[in-house]
Amino acid sequence: MPEPQPPQPLTESELSARFHHLAVSGTAPAPTSGAQVRSRAVRRRRNRRAVLATTAVAAAALGVATVVTSGVLDSPAKPAAPPATSVSHTPRPAPSPAPVRRMTVDLNSKLLVVGGDTYGIDGPVALCPIGETAVTVTAKYPTLTMPGPAGVGETSATRRWAVTFTDRDHHERLLLWALDRSAGLNSIGHDTNSGSIALGPDTGKEVYDVIGPGTRVELKGWQAANAQPDSVCSDRRPITGTGTG
Repeated sequence: MPEPQPPQPLTESELSARFHHLAVSGTAPAPTSGAQVRSRAVRRRRNRRAVLATTAVAAAALGVATVVTSGVLDSPAKPAAPPATSVSHTPRPAPSPAPVRRMTVDLNSKLLVVGGDTYGIDGPVALCPIGETAVTVTAKYPTLTMPGPAGVGETSATRRWAVTFTDRDHHERLLLWALDRSAGLNSIGHDTNSGSIALGPDTGKEVYDVIGPGTRVELKGWQAANAQPDSVCSDRRPITGTGTG
């Protein structure tokens, strides 16, 4: 087998050719124009923003998935309480008590009983009986103007804390009222009125407050017997819208 020949040294022209090839292959590419550089920079910024937006969407989706998962596994979270605010409330007045549904008036003993309380009264005179044994309260008036007796020239009179009823002839008539303090209480326990019942200044307001339309009133005594109205019995005359609020 022949022995290998040692490498032959390159000639000067061969070495020069190889060095030239290396120099050509290692030369950097020619620089690009300014427009191309700016276009590449814009593309890089757009790509960077797209990457950031994609990352944010992925993070938000991960957060929603976490909330949904925790809501399934755990009890629902309670809504946050609204911040406390200072609000002033005007106290509402207490509702008025329901009126008492039944009242008894004894015209012989001059007593009125309602809601467990007993009051002295001033009854109608013999000439002007009420003429009813059981009536129902129709309305109430803080003040009520009654016409004077017919044919005698008497002026009208004002009744305070007046309570009315509807008689068997379907007329609204005065049932009871409160005396003025200036009139005194000497008449309480006697028959001095023209066809109605009077109470003292304070007790009249108390009775007025506890009864109302629909209260049933039982009248006892001879003055409750049937009687036709007399022209001089001013409190027996029908009421025609003369009450005031």
